[in-house]
Amino acid sequence: MAATSAHEPASGRRVYHATLTRIHEHLPGTRSLFLRLPVGERLAFTPGQFVSCELPVPPREHAADGAPLARAYSLASSPEDDELEICVDRVVDGPGSAYLFGLEPGAALAFTGPFGSFALAEPPDAHLVFVGEGAGVAPLRPMVRRALERGGTRPITVLHGARYEHELIYRRDFESWAARHPRLEWEPVLLTTEAEVGPIDALEELVLQRFVRRDADRTRRFWICGVGAMPGRLRDALRAAGYERKAVRAEQW
Repeated sequence: MAATSAHEPASGRRVYHATLTRIHEHLPGTRSLFLRLPVGERLAFTPGQFVSCELPVPPREHAADGAPLARAYSLASSPEDDELEICVDRVVDGPGSAYLFGLEPGAALAFTGPFGSFALAEPPDAHLVFVGEGAGVAPLRPMVRRALERGGTRPITVLHGARYEHELIYRRDFESWAARHPRLEWEPVLLTTEAEVGPIDALEELVLQRFVRRDADRTRRFWICGVGAMPGRLRDALRAAGYERKAVRAEQW
């Protein structure tokens, strides 16, 4: 089905209508959907922001009046890219992800946006630290790319937690960027045993050990994204350790 032009509904939100051009499966239950807007249209957004997809799933408790189901998905692509990329996790009994996982190339998808203040417009003159757990690394990817493209000499650290090595999505991108930019460090944090300490705990411990306990420098800037309580918990720990409130941003995936 061909995409149609964006329009302005009565609510004032601009609705975009895109075409699904291709699908990339990172691993079972996690895939990227690539969307293309009609010729002449572009979505102006800041790296790290998200869009709200309007999904025509059967009405349930979310919308007794039959309104579409709205689900937020971070943009894993950069504003300069020709296609928009959203990274989707399959949620058990989740009507939104079930609908998206059922789409095939050529399908139409409506969305509004962009939204969100968890973003990086221009990199500050500081050591930048990006902490991603699982697919939570998706919105960090365009932020890191923006920081590298803007140049500078300050270090950039990307810490990516995952249960197993094959779950390190976008690994090739980060490794390629690190090979070309000596100031970029990409480090995976893996769960290598079946111990109770999971990858989230290991990721938190590494951040606190490296950026709190080893020195008194509190000039770094953090962007943290992951599943569950980890982002908020680590944000609070860093602020309690002396980092300014504005220096630590967190988003729950």
